Amino acid sequence: MDAGRLTRVAAALFAELGIDGVLTARELPGGLGVSVWPAGVRGAGTILVGCDESVLFVASATSPDAGLAAFRRGRRTPVERFRRGRGGGAVPDAR
Repeated sequence: MDAGRLTRVAAALFAELGIDGVLTARELPGGLGVSVWPAGVRGAGTILVGCDESVLFVASATSPDAGLAAFRRGRRTPVERFRRGRGGGAVPDAR
């Protein structure tokens, strides 16, 4: 697993949402991928990125355990949902 590459995927998606700055990344258990969130930005959420670069946006109101469980079950957020032209940079939803 290339954690740096996966973190860059999340960074690009946060940038699409207009969220820049320092990101914190942590490897997910079992080599599933990484969890990435902006340091010091309340309410920005977390992006989980799998080794295949599939992603799940997890709202800040969702517990990390619940987000990881959803990711393990295969829930993902289409990357198109992060694009500013689609929804004006609004928080993406999962499908």
